[in-house]
Amino acid sequence: MVLSAGNRMSPDYHSGNKRIAKNTLVVYGQMLLRMLLGLYTSRLALEALGVSDFGLNSVVGGIVLLFSFISESLEGTTIRFINVERGKKDGNLNRIFNVCNVLHILMAFIIFLLLEVGGVYYIHHFLNADVGKEADAMFVFQVSTLVCCIGIINVPYSSLFNATEKFLFTATVAISVKVVQLGLLFWLQTFDGNRLRAFALIETLTMLTSFIVYHVYSHRYWQDVVKWRIIKEWNLYKIVLSYSYYTLMSTFANLCRGQGSLLLINHFFGTVVNGAFAVAQTINRNISPFAENLIKAAAPQITQSYSSGDFNRVYFLTNRIGKYSLLMLSLGFFPLWSELDFILHIWLVTVPEGALQFCQMILLMALVMFTDGGISYVVNASGKVSKFRITYSLITISCIPIGYLLFRNGFPSYTLLVVFIIADIIWRIIQLYMAHAILHFPVISYCRNAYLPVVMTSLPVILFMALTNFIIIDSPLWHLGRLSLVLAAALVSAYFIGLSKAEREKVQLRLVITIRNKEQSFPKTFN
Repeated sequence: MVLSAGNRMSPDYHSGNKRIAKNTLVVYGQMLLRMLLGLYTSRLALEALGVSDFGLNSVVGGIVLLFSFISESLEGTTIRFINVERGKKDGNLNRIFNVCNVLHILMAFIIFLLLEVGGVYYIHHFLNADVGKEADAMFVFQVSTLVCCIGIINVPYSSLFNATEKFLFTATVAISVKVVQLGLLFWLQTFDGNRLRAFALIETLTMLTSFIVYHVYSHRYWQDVVKWRIIKEWNLYKIVLSYSYYTLMSTFANLCRGQGSLLLINHFFGTVVNGAFAVAQTINRNISPFAENLIKAAAPQITQSYSSGDFNRVYFLTNRIGKYSLLMLSLGFFPLWSELDFILHIWLVTVPEGALQFCQMILLMALVMFTDGGISYVVNASGKVSKFRITYSLITISCIPIGYLLFRNGFPSYTLLVVFIIADIIWRIIQLYMAHAILHFPVISYCRNAYLPVVMTSLPVILFMALTNFIIIDSPLWHLGRLSLVLAAALVSAYFIGLSKAEREKVQLRLVITIRNKEQSFPKTFN
């Protein structure tokens, strides 16, 4: 299908809901595969590099994480303007794409200069690394900086696929890249040279693969959209920059929190504790998609509905996504929490000291973070982001100096994550208040429909976990059995308590239709 400037959202809600359901299945299929591959590749990387080098890579090579924060922020801006343009009768996608493309190229250049000055200075003067690792740290940093800038330039192209809900394509690319990375990590196990540098090059190769694929397919299928031309409507640049400014402000706050936590832990505790923290971050990257992917699947329709003035549709989607995302997250949260120590030993064999506490805090952070549901997408769609972004940035950045003071006074390393959790709770309360005051968002209805069912769903699962804690059996079979029972309890509770009667009937109807379709398509040769 060729994307054109006149591509707009259909008012057919049933079709839209089916598309959300289809997209959700695709992204969850991708998520499960990426989770398995991601956990295993992390284990291979830890085995190949060792705890110290793994921690060093998380600090210095954390510039790749920096790229992910920046690209996600800029991608959100690009997707927002593409979807708004699609919601207009006279929308011009080529115009808005080229505006975003120019701004991303300029941003990549600015980020490159900032990293070359600030990053090199930090490595030479503040990095707490083992003796003789300075040159390796600089190599990893320079390679990661290049990857960061290339990734930012790639954002407008990848945004096209997300804005137009081509989730099957993005899922295929993501899984393929992970498989390539897995193969290279198997090779790394037998490599006799500098494994830290080789690992940095492996990450570079996987990033470049995505960059090439998105560019080639965009130019092949959407020539009318990605065709390069200079847009001289400077007011349009100003509008996008104004929106991006506040988005980048919150992104910068996330960077301060993400990279700042790594640097603080490195300064006070060294690369070994950084390795334990990196394990927890891996857990977070693999559990968060349980909720995040559901929100992303509905985000384009939230933005398009807001752009077209269909606020009933916006509130309906936001309430449902808020509840479903938390229910999906709970299916990963409770089983992991119940047997986290056992899972870490099965996954890593040798678990870095302190990794368990970090992972527990990370799980709580993920739970609090996804109480956002789709509220942030409603704010983005409205364009009234300034007060939200400024408030969020101030709360988020304040965590780093607070963490520094706590560490100076002898608090343990995981205390920083406790500060993050408290800050996230404070932000959520303020965000809900501002959404009501500025956007007239129905906050009470949202809390009743999104939060209350999840709270009621969690109570019997927590009770079941508490009761089974009294059974002390040090056996792998028992740990696996308890994990399975907690997952089953979470599923049953989510179905009977979390879902309404109408929602359960829809699930049952879907299952009946699926079974009938399978029976009709099954070969009748043996009948």
